[in-house]
Amino acid sequence: MHVAYREDRERKHKLKYGENCRRLYQNTGKKRGGLWWTYVLTLLFKIGVDATFVYLLYHIYEGYDFPSLIKCEQKPCPNKVDCFIARPTEKRIFTIFMVVTSLACILLSIFEILYLVGKRCRECFTAVHHSCHINTNTMSSGSNLMESNTIKGKNTPETPAPSYSVAIS
Repeated sequence: MHVAYREDRERKHKLKYGENCRRLYQNTGKKRGGLWWTYVLTLLFKIGVDATFVYLLYHIYEGYDFPSLIKCEQKPCPNKVDCFIARPTEKRIFTIFMVVTSLACILLSIFEILYLVGKRCRECFTAVHHSCHINTNTMSSGSNLMESNTIKGKNTPETPAPSYSVAIS
């Protein structure tokens, strides 16, 4: 959805300022800034909701197991009464299916957060490494250092290397 919104903003910006104007976004498909944080926080919220569901279900039903018979002694029952749960096996199967699905969603959300954070760290590291690499070829006076394979004052012709078949014969 955010890609369509950004592409529409780019289109309106070009209509207003012309085709040769500066772009609003480098890449409309990338999550940056507030959108990235909102997405990560949404994943964390989703993990929290799913984990709460699994935890509460475990403690309410004491281990995802539905007994077929419960002894009831609460009001309005005058004494212990046998209460039968309808279709306990079906309820157990569907509950286990819901718990497994929730655990799979939690696991996938954790993997997605790890991927997003790892990708962002890698982008930051390569940007810092790239800027350090550019600065190492520049002297403090601002002039560029001489490349290691060129010799000052000597003109070397730029001829391509011979192909394999020419070099062998």
